Amino acid sequence: MIIKLNKFITLLILLIIINCNFQIVKADAESKALDIINRYRDIGRYTFFTTDGHLEHYPEGFCGGIQDLNDCKWNEYIEAVILLSAIALVIGAITLIFGIIFWIFRCICFGGCNATHGFFCPKTRYDPDIGEGYKSGSVFILKIVTLVMVAGCVAVFITALKGNSSTTSGINNLSDTIFNKTSYILDELVQISIELNQTKYEQFGERVEIQNQLNQIIDYGNDIESKGETVSDNAKDVNAIRNKIIVIGLVFCVINAGTIGVAALFGLPSMARSAAMSLVFLIPFMWIVFSVHYPINSVVADICMSYNNNTGSIEQQLANYTNPIVSEIFGTCQDANNFNSSALKNLDTTVVNLIQNATSSTCDKINDACQVTFPRYPNDDQTETPYNQNVLDCPPSITCGNSTIGIYIYNSTIHNFQYKCKNSNNCGDTSTCDASNPLNLMTCGWVNVTSINECSQGNCIYNNNTQVTDAAKDIVNFYDILTSLINIWTQQFSPLFKCSSILSFIDDVQNIVCVDEVNALDLIVAPTAVFAILLTGLGITGVLGSKRFDSKMRAKK
Repeated sequence: MIIKLNKFITLLILLIIINCNFQIVKADAESKALDIINRYRDIGRYTFFTTDGHLEHYPEGFCGGIQDLNDCKWNEYIEAVILLSAIALVIGAITLIFGIIFWIFRCICFGGCNATHGFFCPKTRYDPDIGEGYKSGSVFILKIVTLVMVAGCVAVFITALKGNSSTTSGINNLSDTIFNKTSYILDELVQISIELNQTKYEQFGERVEIQNQLNQIIDYGNDIESKGETVSDNAKDVNAIRNKIIVIGLVFCVINAGTIGVAALFGLPSMARSAAMSLVFLIPFMWIVFSVHYPINSVVADICMSYNNNTGSIEQQLANYTNPIVSEIFGTCQDANNFNSSALKNLDTTVVNLIQNATSSTCDKINDACQVTFPRYPNDDQTETPYNQNVLDCPPSITCGNSTIGIYIYNSTIHNFQYKCKNSNNCGDTSTCDASNPLNLMTCGWVNVTSINECSQGNCIYNNNTQVTDAAKDIVNFYDILTSLINIWTQQFSPLFKCSSILSFIDDVQNIVCVDEVNALDLIVAPTAVFAILLTGLGITGVLGSKRFDSKMRAKK
């Protein structure tokens, strides 16, 4: 027993540790994402073509930090974002153009293809026998520098590969999250529509209008789902292509870097030359990868960041209603009980009116029942003077309504009775007179039944008294229909579209976009830039090694 208890305690401690670690990792990821977002927010952006050829600083924030999307000058914002990549693209273009020119004229005016005198234009060859050529010390340093840069390439390759994989997963997760939410809502709406088509709801006049509005929302939702599925599939296809291109490019780059490293280790100048030549195309490729992802993270940072609230918790900083996108789409959701759509709000108003009318109809039936009386003879003695007895004891100080109707159904006592012929001594005996003439009958055997609901379920004691039992069943049946309608609306429909539900969905999206994707993209952006720089360095060492790695071109001692 003690051993089992120790195992249980150990397991509990492990679970607590795992949970704490998860919370720490989650908080750490959010903190990193916020740091990245703040870093991107501080990066200066500029416009040129959309500002009449003048280089002007563009304000920070989404669309320049405007509070209303209608005021956004989209052409300026798009240019400001795209120009973030301008320098990297220019560097890539220069690398490509210069690299092609360099290798075309390499043997003529860029140092020559052999070890020769002359810095640019080659002159006479070195003669190792008389001590001319490359010194072993300088060649050794070149090899060390090459190998260090190769090691750096391997490190950034792994980091970029991880970032690319995380980015790919994040984009797919985002598509799936949005699509699954849409599909779930539509399935629920169709189920609600089927339930509302039941015959028991036909007595409500507003039902047709509700059904029409609901069908319009379903049709609109189906259209969105269809288009969304197409967009989602296209996004995944593009993402898959992007992923493959980047992975293949990264692999080629690291293989090329490794090739130069092998050439340095084993003194293979031809291998170094070939690898250096291929870098003419691989270096611009890395700058293009950087250029594509760098502005994306800038836009993501804009979307995720609020613009005048830089204090408080991470969640408060990542998103609130000062963000124009959040304000535009979910501005009404500052109250979590609101609906996030005017169409849904109109439908809600219609249903509320229906429920109110149905409640009033039920209360009218109850109030009518409260007024029903029958003559009651004291001690069932026909010689006594009868008095009017209410069949239903209604609360005198409570008005029937939405919040009080349950009291009438479950807490109002019913007084039930039987009939007998006045000339009979047995309560319930109607065989000794003409029972079709009410003057020949009298009430008798009065009993108390706990509630209308109890009576409607066959527990009215005198169940053959249809005047009472039928009235109770009619009231409870109407109440049950009303309750089921309210439940459909409050427990099935409203939770789908109330802001409290939508915001939890937005929270899921925010975690993907503003935490996972921001961190993942940063693992692509920074490493690809470093990778491009390291490959440029390896290109230079590869060119130098194409001669220096040849032992025949070294000076003899």
